[in-house]
Amino acid sequence: MAATTEQRHGRGHLLIEQLPRETWQERSFAYWAEKQYEGNSTWWRPLSAAVVGTTTALMSGIIKLGFRKVTVENLHKLTDVLESPDRSRPLLTVANHESTLDDPLIWGIMPAHLRWQPETTRWTLGARELLYKNPVLNAFFALGQTIPTVRGEGIWQLAVEIGLRKLDEGRWVHVFPEGRVNQEAQLLRFKWGVSRMIMEAERTPIVVPMAFRGMKEIMPLGQKVPLPRPSPFTSELRVRFGDSIDFGPLVLGWRRARSSLSAEDAAELDRQVRISIADRLWTAVNGLREAA
Repeated sequence: MAATTEQRHGRGHLLIEQLPRETWQERSFAYWAEKQYEGNSTWWRPLSAAVVGTTTALMSGIIKLGFRKVTVENLHKLTDVLESPDRSRPLLTVANHESTLDDPLIWGIMPAHLRWQPETTRWTLGARELLYKNPVLNAFFALGQTIPTVRGEGIWQLAVEIGLRKLDEGRWVHVFPEGRVNQEAQLLRFKWGVSRMIMEAERTPIVVPMAFRGMKEIMPLGQKVPLPRPSPFTSELRVRFGDSIDFGPLVLGWRRARSSLSAEDAAELDRQVRISIADRLWTAVNGLREAA
């Protein structure tokens, strides 16, 4: 059988316990990783709301002042799911990754009333080596609902466990499945961490694909000084949201089939389903990207 929710949570706790704590930076990182994973401190919600809300409001201002034209298509396909009073499942969004500024800038397009509530703001996976550099940044990005991800550590790393924990709590998680910034014409193959989150979440998430263009022009790779260069005279941002994808039937079929297989056959089935989910997400995002 696939791991139960309790088994996954136990694995998450174990990974946190194994984090090094020899230096002040390591102790700080471990502290905030645990706080993100648990998410039950009474002070967390107001502080997180302040960080995310202020940052998103600032990004909204940059979008209004820094771009000549901003086109957002079908935002309601995200907000309708996010605000639905009948939603009983978590939300997961996936997108292409054009620059290191994609998140948080792209969320400046969100309606103002959704910016100040942690329940209606995204958790996202971000590169640990770029973001979690010192105790101050550790606190900022942790409260900003950015999960520290280590490139190359695969689908069993702590970041995926935290993402799964947030999905189990019914929250919104955003993923850039390419795994790194890509400014080429072709999307990269999607990593399987997002597949694992869809497969193993306690309740299969509603998945909303999205894509955008215009970020690589204001934050190109290879700059000597990596600073954004938006222009209110030439810069254009185009964002497009797609129809939600329901992986529920696929996940249910996988769980039923897996329960009667040997360990070796179950592992092969897991691999095939991860590939299938990643390919379907890639196709959805690529289609939106080409139309954006």
